[in-house]
Amino acid sequence: MNFKKNMIFITLVTVFSLLFATGALADTKTNDISITVQSGEFTVTTSNINPFGEITLKETAETYTTSFANAFTIKDLRGTQEGWRLDVEASQFTSGTHALPVGSLSLAPIESITGSGPLPTISTTENVIIDNGKVEIAKAEAGKGMGMFELTFPSDALSLVVDATTAKVGTYESTLSWTLVAAP
Repeated sequence: MNFKKNMIFITLVTVFSLLFATGALADTKTNDISITVQSGEFTVTTSNINPFGEITLKETAETYTTSFANAFTIKDLRGTQEGWRLDVEASQFTSGTHALPVGSLSLAPIESITGSGPLPTISTTENVIIDNGKVEIAKAEAGKGMGMFELTFPSDALSLVVDATTAKVGTYESTLSWTLVAAP
């Protein structure tokens, strides 16, 4: 008789297990949910430049240096994964009608890039002249460079050569232009 009771019990457990496992006793409801992801910022934030200070002409050409006050920030929140490129160029230093020679201003390579995810790469490995056309200084290949990144230049990243044979007394000005390009 015990055997018969055990068999009935095992049979009932098996039947209920099958009913629960197959969902015969379950009631399932579903809800669909959707989101729309929109493109965010695609920007570069630059830094102020510390002044070169007053320069006194010497008998030989002299190189003067200065630094950026802060790191640069690039935000690529477009969600396209297409990559980007950061270019820089400077106008020729001018003072009224006089200009310093092209090639007077150069930029040191980026010291470090920090952020999350696949980092962009530094494009230059040595100082580059920036007052003679655009120069690529960093880039993110397709699939990289999404998010926010800090680009840090070393101290004395900007170098200016002043030569008494080509400079005249006066106040000279130049403009650095940074272009963040949507391209790998």
